[in-house]
Order: sequence, then structure tokens, then C-alpha cells
Amino acid sequence: MSPDGALIEGATLPGVGDPLSLRRGELNASGRIVWQDGGKAGVRFDHHVQVADWLPAGAARQQLVEQTVHELKNAPAAVAPAPVAARAPIAPSSVERVDLLETADALDALADALAENPQVILDHSTRLQVLDVAAQLLRRCAVTSRT
Repeated sequence: MSPDGALIEGATLPGVGDPLSLRRGELNASGRIVWQDGGKAGVRFDHHVQVADWLPAGAARQQLVEQTVHELKNAPAAVAPAPVAARAPIAPSSVERVDLLETADALDALADALAENPQVILDHSTRLQVLDVAAQLLRRCAVTSRT
């Protein structure tokens, strides 16, 4: 799932061009089928959605990410921290967390741009999913390793 669309799977799916609505609890996203291949289809949403709201952890995780990024971008120039004894594993620094989040955003943007081409989707739908999973893992690393 991305802000602009989603991959859906099922035994019976609407045809290309058909409208549909995805629902999860109180969430609703309307759109159209833009491609179909066997038991998979691509949906282009009519409006951007907040992906974090659709994740099992809901908006709370995304709010933490947004708060962290906001704090990092608005923090005064950092003073060099006192040396800390090495520990395993070493959590990423603030700058590294921002880098992880920016890399995740770049992967999402790349996947969205590639997904605009129906032939790319037909030929590489599984690889596009890998980009999405990689972005999610980067975000998880940035958020869960915050100490």
C-alpha cells in the first residue's frame, strides 16, 4: 500500500477500470483498478491515504515517526555528545534515523513513480512490493531503535 494505491489479491477481482472501495474499520479508500494479473490487481486511489492509519499499529507509529523527524529538523545545532561505552547493537544516531526515514520516503516515491506505468506493474509487481517492504523495514528500524 502507498499513499496513491495498493496491490490487492483475491480469487475474484474487479476488472481494469472498475471502481472499488477498500474498507478497514472506519477507514475507507475509493479508487479504480488500473491493472490485473491473475489473482492480483493494482488500485489507484482517488485521493491520497495515510498509509500508517491502515497498518496494524495504526496512526500512533506514524505520529512517532513524524514527531521524531520534526524534532530532528528543528533542533538547534547539536553539541557533540559525551563518549558512550560501546553496546551491541548500536542504535542509529539522530542523523542516521533521518537518513533511514528519507531513504524510506525515496523508495516509496520510486515505487509510486514506477507504478504509474501499467506495463511496469505487469512485469514487476512483486519487485514493486519489495520496494514497499524495504521502505517499511527502514521506517521500523528508525523508529524502534530510538533510544
